Amino acid sequence: MISIENVSKTFAPRRRNMMPTVAVQQLSMTIQDGEFVCIVGPSGCGKTTLLHMVAGFEQTTTGTIALDGIEIKKPDAERAVVFQQHGLFPWLTVYQNVAFGLRLRNRGQSSYDGLVRKYLSIMGLEGFENYAPYHLSGGMQQRVAIARALITQPKVLLMDEPFGALDAQTRNGMQRFLLELWEEFRPTVLFITHDVEEAVLLGDRVFVMTARPGKLAKEFSIPFPRPRAWELSLTPEFLSLKKDVLDVLRPEVEQVSKELV
Repeated sequence: MISIENVSKTFAPRRRNMMPTVAVQQLSMTIQDGEFVCIVGPSGCGKTTLLHMVAGFEQTTTGTIALDGIEIKKPDAERAVVFQQHGLFPWLTVYQNVAFGLRLRNRGQSSYDGLVRKYLSIMGLEGFENYAPYHLSGGMQQRVAIARALITQPKVLLMDEPFGALDAQTRNGMQRFLLELWEEFRPTVLFITHDVEEAVLLGDRVFVMTARPGKLAKEFSIPFPRPRAWELSLTPEFLSLKKDVLDVLRPEVEQVSKELV
C-alpha cells in the first residue's frame, strides 16, 4: 500500500525577486496493493511533482509518503517509472533496453535471456530485438519502456502521461494494450493523465486535483467490472461518469486559464 499523508511540496524561488512555488498542498490519499489509480488535473497542478515524490526523485516539504509502512526517501527498484518521453537508450537495441535493469543487478545474460524474450513476446516485440529504438514507432517505443519497467517485477508502476505524445489511434491501441497487461501482471499503478476518458477507462479510482497549489478536489470510484474493453467508453454509463469528472475538473482548468491572461 502507498500511503500519502498531508504532503506539501514547495520549490524555492529561482531568483531573488520571485516567491516560492507551492506545487502541492496538504494532500492525502492511499493506494491499495494491486490498485490502478489515475490522477487528472489542470496543467501545473502538481500531478507530476506528486509522482516524482512517490518515485523518490523529490522529497516532500512536509508530510510523508510510505510504501508498505516504510517512508520513501529515494528512488528504489520497487518503484518503476514510465515517462511521457520513453527515455530509451538510443545506443542500445530493443533487447538491451529491456534487459538493462537486470544487467544492473549483475545478472549474466544466460540467466535473463529467457525472461527478456518472454517480455518481448508479451509486448508484441518479437522480431524487433536487434532494432534501435529510433527505428520503432512511438507506440512500440513505449512498449519497450513498459517492458523495461515491468521486467524487474516492481511493486509499483508509476506512469507519467505515458501516452500523451502519441496520436489518437496509437493512444487507443496502447490503452487496450495496458488494460490487458494489467490484467496479467496486476501491479500497483499510479497513472498521471490529462485525458479524463483515459482515466475512467483504466482506473479503479480517479482523483481530480485542483489548480495549483494542488489539492484533492474529488475522488471517483469507477464501478465498471474488469476485464474492460475500449468499447466501454461508448456506453451511456461511461459517458455519464466522464461528464461528472469533467464537471469537477472544468472550473480548475478555467482557474488556470484566468491566471494566464
